[in-house]
Parts: sequence; C-alpha cells; structure tokens
Amino acid sequence: MSVVVNGRVERRDVEPRLLLVHLLRDELGLTGTHWGCDTSNCGACVVLKDGRPIKSCTTLAVMCEGAEIRTVESLEVNGQ
Repeated sequence: MSVVVNGRVERRDVEPRLLLVHLLRDELGLTGTHWGCDTSNCGACVVLKDGRPIKSCTTLAVMCEGAEIRTVESLEVNGQ
C-alpha cells in the first residue's frame, strides 16, 4: 500500500487486518498516536485522514490507501 504520512510517502506491504494505529506506531515509529482504551472511546488514537479526524484503532491501514494521514508529530516546528 502507499500512503502519505506527515507529508512523506510511505510504501509498505501490510496484512489486510493491520490497524492503522499499529502501522503508525510499530512500522513507522510514530508513537504520538496512542492505543488507549481498547473500546475506541478515549480518542488517544485520533489522526487526520485527508483532513478529517478518524480513530486509527478502528481503521484498517489498507483503508487509507492513497490518503494523506497527519499525526500529532506533524505539529512539530523546529524541534518543538
């Protein structure tokens, strides 16, 4: 699959059942997105997909093919 994460094109072979939160944290090392409550209620996993908020703990990574994903790491400016 191919996805743009924080402005960078990422191409990965992923399992069809891989959740977006695991792609971000485990494959891409973007640990600002958290797996929080196991019920999708807390919002710790929210990222922007094409500018709209989604819960990455209930979204399959393959559902984001061709999308632009922004995580909390994209808010960093000059190391801050």
